Amino acid sequence: MSGVPDLRLYLVTDPSFGADLRRVVVPAVEGGVTCVQVRDKQATPAEVEAQVKLLRDALVGSGVPVLANDHVVPGADGVHGGRADAHPTVLRSAAGPDAVVGWSVDTLAQLDDASALAACTYLAVSPVHDTPTKHDTAPAFGLAGVASVTARVGGRLPVVGIGGLDETTAGPAVRAGLDGVAVVRAVGADPDPRAAAARLRRVVDVALAARREDVSA
Repeated sequence: MSGVPDLRLYLVTDPSFGADLRRVVVPAVEGGVTCVQVRDKQATPAEVEAQVKLLRDALVGSGVPVLANDHVVPGADGVHGGRADAHPTVLRSAAGPDAVVGWSVDTLAQLDDASALAACTYLAVSPVHDTPTKHDTAPAFGLAGVASVTARVGGRLPVVGIGGLDETTAGPAVRAGLDGVAVVRAVGADPDPRAAAARLRRVVDVALAARREDVSA
């Protein structure tokens, strides 16, 4: 795909979703998820490619992009990497000019890498808050850190946040500057992913509207 995707509610998959990711992802998209990333650190690139194809086929007509974590795989709309993965310029070269390239930012120093930012479609602040999903993360940014990142980026790239975001914490994080929230458990661990996504999407949309009002006031 070309252009910047709608990042308001970004679902990152997890092996805990089960063997068939469609069971969680399809109803979550129906509920309001706008972007999906397939993340399975134990999977081979071929297995990730198969998962991406499964979801893309299931989401035909939805307009929701499906990205792959770490790997540039055929059929994906793009790729998301982190500081320990391939540099964004490498991902961009492999994925092509029209692909979505995301990059996780866990230190403010990464924002000094102009070539990395130029190769990205969006950034992901990680983690916003401490999270039980990942145990090897950098210190949490908190709301002040989110505001620092978004101020540094200055509107050049959209910024999503991941880590400890749910119906309670998403609104303040968006008001602090995020363009969207990325979640795993807040939707994927709910017995009704459609309803969970709908509730969280409402929180995000209300916070975005409030922030726009703050700017125009």
